[in-house]
Amino acid sequence: MAQSPTVAVPARLPLIAGPENRDNSTAKDSRIINCYVEVSPDRSTHIYRRPGMLTWGIPPATSAAGMGTYYWNGYVYSIFAGVLYKGLTQVATGLDATGGVYTFNSILGATPKLVMQNGVQGYAYDDTGLLTATLHSINANYPQYTTKGLAYLNGATYVMQRFFGTNITPAVIWGSVPNSVSVAGDWTALDYITAQIEPDSGVFLSKQSVYVVALKQWTTEFFSDVGNATGSPLQFYPAGKLNYGCASADSVQSIQEILFFISTNRDASNQVLMLEQTQPKIISTPDIDRLLNQIDLSVVYSWHIKANGHNFYVVTIKNANLTLAYDLVQNRWEQWTDTNGNYMPIVAACRDSAGNHILQHESNGTLYYASPNYLTDDGNVMPVTVITPLWDAGTSRRKQLGRMIFDTDQVTGAIMQVQVTDDDYQTWSQPRKVDMSLPFPKLDHCGTFTRRAFKFTINNNLPFRLKSVELQFDVGTL
Repeated sequence: MAQSPTVAVPARLPLIAGPENRDNSTAKDSRIINCYVEVSPDRSTHIYRRPGMLTWGIPPATSAAGMGTYYWNGYVYSIFAGVLYKGLTQVATGLDATGGVYTFNSILGATPKLVMQNGVQGYAYDDTGLLTATLHSINANYPQYTTKGLAYLNGATYVMQRFFGTNITPAVIWGSVPNSVSVAGDWTALDYITAQIEPDSGVFLSKQSVYVVALKQWTTEFFSDVGNATGSPLQFYPAGKLNYGCASADSVQSIQEILFFISTNRDASNQVLMLEQTQPKIISTPDIDRLLNQIDLSVVYSWHIKANGHNFYVVTIKNANLTLAYDLVQNRWEQWTDTNGNYMPIVAACRDSAGNHILQHESNGTLYYASPNYLTDDGNVMPVTVITPLWDAGTSRRKQLGRMIFDTDQVTGAIMQVQVTDDDYQTWSQPRKVDMSLPFPKLDHCGTFTRRAFKFTINNNLPFRLKSVELQFDVGTL
């Protein structure tokens, strides 16, 4: 009987082939959960735990719905259930609570103001207090129905009228006088321009560089300030017209002058698009697109965080129980969850005066610090999971796996659980424990397989970094 050949040098298990989704479910295939990847100059890969959270403050809005947070003029401002807070101090009540998460901007002038709107109502605030009347009630030329999003360009604030009923022209961009939005006469009857190169409705208004950007249902249009003496100072920029629109206003984030959003058009399903210097780039992979196919986008949250040199665009599709994080540095997607394995219930983020990231909870009335220095979510352990692709060592022969060798940081008390599936992710083995405090963590006698995927799970609040997993195996003759 022939001797089975032995692999002399252990094979390196592919840990981070990327999120793989054969359909619109995350129940099968490879992915990493609550972690992110860093590739070193020598091309070695390290997997780290995602940033954790710690309570920053709880305004007197217990269990209130989070509706946006923004840093302005030295303070963190937040809205919970229609109440505006400056730090932890209530400064205004009665804001609209039906339009979801607010978008913010600010203006200069003799009395700088914070401007906020949610697509239903718009308001302005300065240190003397909120102008409690809505912007529309102060000046009828401020549109009653707007998309989300504010664009500040050369002193003027712009909003975009949205479709409502049958008598309102969609995608009309209205502008204010320079650095004033909340006095009668700040919005004039002639200061408007319509984004109408295509007949689709407006979804979100933003700014990129020196352009006002109108994100519409199927298309995107750009406008520049040409200083017209009458009417709107804006003029359509024809070279910038894109055949991509915005599928969800709440998915839009501006990160370092780059716009990120869930996009669609007449010919394509949902995808994630990055818009930089008026140039579009699809950043979602086919696997991510499968997750977004025919997905319910009625409740979407998005935010941004930077951690250890990595910039993340984070988007949550609540009714799909899904949070995805895109790493701008590594050009990779990961899945993040809460401590129970569900979507992350964060609706907005900003940074405070010290540069700390502040996250706003969806419903419990809390603001959190977020940092890689926090190893839990406010004391609750976040599950870290790495699920590998199916692996067959390049052959359909049977493999006898004698030893698994783990290259991880040596941390006292750290335990990693290891499970395997040999039936295409349908069932998983009972977990085996690996003591990561040892200088040479390993598992022996790991069974026989033809094609196998591995699951590595960390359920503790200790530092974690996984570098590689090596497999010492013998290859059978059949």
